Amino acid sequence: DAVLVTCLHGVGAASAQRPTRTIIIGGVCAGLVGVAASNNLREKIAQFLSTCTKSALARLIKQISPYIQEKETIDAPVTLHMREDIPLSFWDPESPMVVEDPAKTAETFGNWNIAWGTDRPSMHGWDREPSQVSNRRSSRQQVDSKTSSVPIGPDPSRPDWHKILGLGKPSDISRGVSEGLTTPDSSSMMSGSELYPDEMTEVTAEDIEAERKRADQRSRDRAVGVRKAVQTRALSYYDYLQLDRILDAQRPQSLVFDLEVHDEMLFIIIHQTYELWFKQMLHELDSVISLMNQPGGRVEEGDLYVCANRSERCCHILKVLVHQFDVLETMTPQAFNDFRDFLAPASGFQSKQFRLVENKLGMRPDQRIVHSGCPYYQHLPKVEEQEEVRESEEGTSLLDTVGVWLERLLDDCCGPAWDFAAYMRQAIELAAEHDRGAIRKYPAVRSGPRHAFSASNDQPAALEELERKRAAHLKLFEPAAHQELLHKGIRQLSFKATMACVFIQSFSTNISLQTAQRLLNNLVAMDEDIARWRHRHSSLVLRIIGSKSGTGGSSGHAYLKSVMDKSRIFVDLCHASHYLLPQHSMPPL
Repeated sequence: DAVLVTCLHGVGAASAQRPTRTIIIGGVCAGLVGVAASNNLREKIAQFLSTCTKSALARLIKQISPYIQEKETIDAPVTLHMREDIPLSFWDPESPMVVEDPAKTAETFGNWNIAWGTDRPSMHGWDREPSQVSNRRSSRQQVDSKTSSVPIGPDPSRPDWHKILGLGKPSDISRGVSEGLTTPDSSSMMSGSELYPDEMTEVTAEDIEAERKRADQRSRDRAVGVRKAVQTRALSYYDYLQLDRILDAQRPQSLVFDLEVHDEMLFIIIHQTYELWFKQMLHELDSVISLMNQPGGRVEEGDLYVCANRSERCCHILKVLVHQFDVLETMTPQAFNDFRDFLAPASGFQSKQFRLVENKLGMRPDQRIVHSGCPYYQHLPKVEEQEEVRESEEGTSLLDTVGVWLERLLDDCCGPAWDFAAYMRQAIELAAEHDRGAIRKYPAVRSGPRHAFSASNDQPAALEELERKRAAHLKLFEPAAHQELLHKGIRQLSFKATMACVFIQSFSTNISLQTAQRLLNNLVAMDEDIARWRHRHSSLVLRIIGSKSGTGGSSGHAYLKSVMDKSRIFVDLCHASHYLLPQHSMPPL
C-alpha cells in the first residue's frame, strides 16, 4: 500500500509538466506494485519516481527485469478444457476445468471470433468456421476431419449424458452426420420430438424471421407513439387523472335544496369510490373471462397464471370495499337521517356496475329476489343500462368458463383411459375396509372424555354407521346422482368439472397443479368477500335506519339479509371439499 501511495504521488507531481512521461511511468507503477519483493526495492522505486528522469527510469527497469521475467513465466497463458466426467457446457464459468496444451485448443475449438480476450470465444457472432473437432483428449471419441464441429459426447467409460438428456446416442448422431442424412441440430430435435411429440415444435427460419419483423414493427410503432404523445400535448398530473371532473362531481342534495349536511359529502365520496372499484373489477373480470374462454377449454399455463393474478387482484379490491364500511360507520344514524329524505327515490339497488359484476361472476336469475313486483334490471333508470345488464346475464360468465376449463384439465391430466371417479371409489372402499377392521379390533369406545366405555352391542351400530357413510360417500362419485343435484339446482358445475376440482384439491401439492389451485382459491375468496361485503352492508343498514324501508322501495335490512343467504356463486368449489379423503387413504397414482 505504501509503494502504491508513493507511486501515485510521483505520477501526480509529474503530470503537470510531463504528461506523456506520466502515462509511461503510470503503467510501470501498476506493474511494480505486484513485483516489488523487498523493502530495499520499494525504497528505490520511491526515489526514482520522485525524480522521474530518463536515466532513473532506465536503471529502475534494469533492476526489476528479473522479477518481470519471473512474473511472465508464472502468468503464461493457459488453456482451459472441461473435465471428462461432466456434461458438455462451453459457456458455464462455474464448470470445473482442466489445463491443456494451447496448440490442441486451436485445433479443437476452431477459428472463433475473439470479442473480449485472446482465450475467450465470441458469444456475439457465432462465426465459427467448419473446422473440425479433433485431437480431443485421448479418451474422447474421434470423428472424421470433415464432420461437424459439434461435440458428440463422452465415451462409454463415462456417464452417457446424451442418453440422460434425451438426445440419442452419440454414435447415432455422428453416423447420421457422416452419411449426410441430417445435421446434429436437427437430429437432436428429431429425437426429442419422438420422446415428446406434443411438446416439441420445429421452428423454421421463416418463423423466426416473421417473429423478428413483428417484434421490430411493434417496437417501432411504440417508439413513434411515445414520441407523438410527448410532442403533441403537455400532460400534467391534474389533466391525466381529469381531476377537474372528478373533484367537481360531488353535489350534496341537502345543499341544493336546503342547508348542507356535513356528512353527506362522506356518503357521496364513499359510493363514488365503490363505483370506481366496480369499474376496475369489471376490467379484470373481462380480461380473465377472455383468457379462459378458449376453444375446447384449454388454457395455456401462462394465461392461467395471469388469470390467477388478476383474480387475486379482485380479491384485494373486495377487501378494500369491505374496509370502506369502517369509514362509513363513523357517520351517526342522526347525521344520515338529516339528509336521507333528499335521496329518494335513488337507491344503491340502481348500481348498474354492481349488477354487471354479479352477472359476470355467474349469478343465476333464480338467485335473485324480486321486490316491488318487477325484475331487478327494471329498477335501473335508463333503458340502455337495462339492456346491458340483461346481455351480461345471458352472456358467458366466469363460472361458465371455469367449468369448461376444469373439464378440459381433467382430460389433460388423466387422459381418456383413466377414470378418476373410479379411483376415488376404490379409495373409499379401501378406507372403509380399514375402518371395519379397527371397529372389530376395538369394539368399545368412549362416548365422551368423562364417560365410560359404551356397551358391547355398539359394535353393530358402529358398523352400520360406517356402511351408511360409505354409501353416501360413494354416491358423490356417481354421475347419475350428480345429474339429479344439477336438475334440482343444488349444483352448478358438471360432474366432470366437479371431479376435476376434487382432483386438484386432492393433489394440490403437485407443482403442476398449484396455479390451478391458486385460481380456485381466489374464486372462493372472491365469493366470500362479496358475502362479507353484503353482511357489512346489511349490518350497517340495520344500525343506521333500523327496520325502515329502503329509499328504492325495498324492505331495507330484511331484503339485504335474504339476498345474502342466496347469492353465493362459487359454492360448488367449496362443496368439493366434502368429496375429499385423508391423504393417507389415497392409493398411489
